[in-house]
Formats: sequence, structure tokens, C-alpha cells
Amino acid sequence: MTFHRADPTPHYRSLRLVSEGNRWELGMSRYQHGMRMRMGLSGMQPGTIDFCMGLNGGNYSSILLAILKRLEPVPEGATHEAIDAVFPWRGTRPDLSIHLRPLLRESAQCNP
Repeated sequence: MTFHRADPTPHYRSLRLVSEGNRWELGMSRYQHGMRMRMGLSGMQPGTIDFCMGLNGGNYSSILLAILKRLEPVPEGATHEAIDAVFPWRGTRPDLSIHLRPLLRESAQCNP
């Protein structure tokens, strides 16, 4: 799955990316306690991916790139469950204190 940049919406206020077939939205929204990474079906409440990336802006681009890299082989028509399965938190709630290193490891290996 590949994405292109799109205009922000209330669900993706800081950054909004839309999949090539316009089925999925991925992006970020700033809140008082940090930046949230979110993904869901276009025009719907994000629920496929939704977690806080904290206040350290230095991590945001690495996290976004790692997520995009993991989504590359996923087909546009994938289900929420199929998308969840490509991430280190599969079947659980994303928690960067546990899942950040495994998420970034693959991306770092692909980009020496």
C-alpha cells in the first residue's frame, strides 16, 4: 500500500496521508499530551492504528517511516486485522515503551 499527502481533517490535523485507492487514511494529530499516530478507513473514525507517540518530535518521522515501510506489501483491500498483523503489537494495544524498538528495527535495516 502506498500513500500520498492530502489536506488535513479533524481526525488527522497535523498530517494526513491517503492510500492510492483512497480506501485508507494515515496520519498524525497533536494533542496536549503528545502526537497521535492514527489510521483508519477513509472518512471514518481512525481505529486500525491509534497510539500516542509522546512529546519527543525527534521520533515522529522515524515512526511514520517504519509504519509506511511495513504497509508497503499490504494490499489496498486488506482488513483491519491484516494490517494489525504486520506490526509488533499485533493483537494488542500499541505501547511505544514496549513496541518502539521492534517497530523501528526493520525500518533501520532497510535504510542503512
